[in-house]
Amino acid sequence: MPLNQQAIADLRGRLREAVENNREAWAASRRLVAPSIAAETLQRLQEAVAGSSLDRGIREELLRVLLPASRDGLEAIPREGLRELTGLNPTKAVRNLCLLLGVGVGAVEAEAVSAMTQEKVEAAVLGKDNPFDVLLEADVASVVDCGAGDLTFEEKVVEQYLGPLERVGRTLILHAFDRLDPQGMFSAFVQADRDRLHRLRRHPSPGLRFRYDGNRDMLDLASWRQDCARYTIAVCNSPATPAFAYEPSRLGDDAIRAHLRQTKGEFRRVQTKGLEVLEVLHKGERLTFPPWKFDVYGPLALLDLLSRKGKLCILSAVDMEVFREVLSQLLPEEAARPPGVFFTEGNVREFFGAVYDELLQLGIGQKMSLPKVRQDIPRVLGDESKRGDMYGFRYVEVRRGAHFPGVPAGRTAYLFDQMKLEAAPWFLTLVPAS
Repeated sequence: MPLNQQAIADLRGRLREAVENNREAWAASRRLVAPSIAAETLQRLQEAVAGSSLDRGIREELLRVLLPASRDGLEAIPREGLRELTGLNPTKAVRNLCLLLGVGVGAVEAEAVSAMTQEKVEAAVLGKDNPFDVLLEADVASVVDCGAGDLTFEEKVVEQYLGPLERVGRTLILHAFDRLDPQGMFSAFVQADRDRLHRLRRHPSPGLRFRYDGNRDMLDLASWRQDCARYTIAVCNSPATPAFAYEPSRLGDDAIRAHLRQTKGEFRRVQTKGLEVLEVLHKGERLTFPPWKFDVYGPLALLDLLSRKGKLCILSAVDMEVFREVLSQLLPEEAARPPGVFFTEGNVREFFGAVYDELLQLGIGQKMSLPKVRQDIPRVLGDESKRGDMYGFRYVEVRRGAHFPGVPAGRTAYLFDQMKLEAAPWFLTLVPAS
């Protein structure tokens, strides 16, 4: 059965990114294919491939191609078989795969995790107009951007915080995560700007530790780097619609798909130029998007991810549709989560009560903290044995508006002023309970 060309393209993109993200580790990986250690490396690589989250077809083909090497060494690997998958000769392919899957690459040091307690994190953001200033107070200044887009946010974080941190001898750890491949076919508006990515990767300051992970599903916990267990701040700028605009556990997958067809138009996955894309028929026009564009995960998945990855969580430039669904999961009242009901401006007050009216009365730049926050939010990501475990947030602050003076923001935030038909978006600051 022929391999999926999109899966091959994804693998090659991830291999490129693995090298670009850590040139030092790439240089160090030469030792992994030295004759004295190559056999051990290949055995460990096969084990890593077998246990990886790579596409099933890719995983099986890699194992088939690597099998002869377990008996007869690197030279026994079918050259064309590995090149067909990776686009590389066997030696480089093995090194890249080791880098991607973390085999024997000790050059990647584990990043420090802040020792700030959640009580201190909450105290640090109370009364502040800019929650990112926690970076100047925490013992570790680390940020991860989940869904990094064109890297406008990353550039602004560097401009604002690297200098002050450097002056006191500290380091800024900045990691960016995105599902799009910067080498891919989709608009630069929603994927990493190549010039900006180049500047960040080659920034002259030794005080900046920047990494970009493209072509990755951020909700696949196994695909995350293991070198930073938790960041001081985890942020998601402009959470995607419809990915986080509807909660599947509340609405059901079939109802969500029917709603999307009604509101967005007919859609289907098709092959174009050997790649899978999502084709949407919208008002008579055929539009193409990444194949996963209409995959809906819901706010429970997003909140689960951010609460795991950040001691402080920030959602910025949240549109009204996503905001309502997120709010429904943060309010403690069960009535805020009616099964099978799509929220609209006409019905939402019935479920959210007085707190929603208070929020709508906020002017641009004004904020309020939620008087009560849900503490029994179920986890939905990762190992099935852990799903359903409960967690909560000790503090949630809601602010009206897209961007604010001195607060780093993504590109979409700066476009809301031009979107005359869009309601003003929201900015949420959340402190996980633990």
